[in-house]
Amino acid sequence: MGEKLVLVRDLRKSFDEPVLGGVSLEVEAGEVVGLIGPNGTGKSTLVKILAGVEGPDSGEVLVKNPSVLYQEDYLLPWKRLRDNVCLWSKFRGKKCELKYAERLGLGDYLNLYPKQVSGGTRRKAAILRALLMDFDVLILDEPFTGLDKGSKKELLSIIRELANSGKGVLVVSHQLEELFKVADRVYLIGGRPAKIRKILRRGELEGAV
Repeated sequence: MGEKLVLVRDLRKSFDEPVLGGVSLEVEAGEVVGLIGPNGTGKSTLVKILAGVEGPDSGEVLVKNPSVLYQEDYLLPWKRLRDNVCLWSKFRGKKCELKYAERLGLGDYLNLYPKQVSGGTRRKAAILRALLMDFDVLILDEPFTGLDKGSKKELLSIIRELANSGKGVLVVSHQLEELFKVADRVYLIGGRPAKIRKILRRGELEGAV
């Protein structure tokens, strides 16, 4: 058993009505965990709680040093892509090592502004920014959206490499084929308020799509 980098127990969250109704999940060091479910089941709300952007109403939430990719890219329009992806390094006074940029197909676009590139390229920049942070667990909300086939393949490879190096990765995605290629375990979330309905482990993922 690896170190638990994400531990969620009986998490509940309401806005105008209940959204999360007792969600429990965990991510250990060295594994890739998936979360799938229909729209409106609170997956992005869960991501924001794990990131500390939203607070839970009740339940236990422990997350060790996360880096988060949200559904929105949150790129600063007045900064070039290079400056956007290097924000964390700049704030920490560190040299920005653009590891993964070429693998994600960003090398030729780093000197352009967000409005000058496609939505897929902006998504790659947001992914690269998350990858360049110092983290123990990487949380990715719909990371494959807008990516071409080659970039999806590279991102899957990077995710697996991170897990093999001892990081934890939580991937929220509707793209089941990609998710099932890389995940060690997948949580199926559903209902209103949402709960974990089933957990699929590595041996059960083969042929599940």
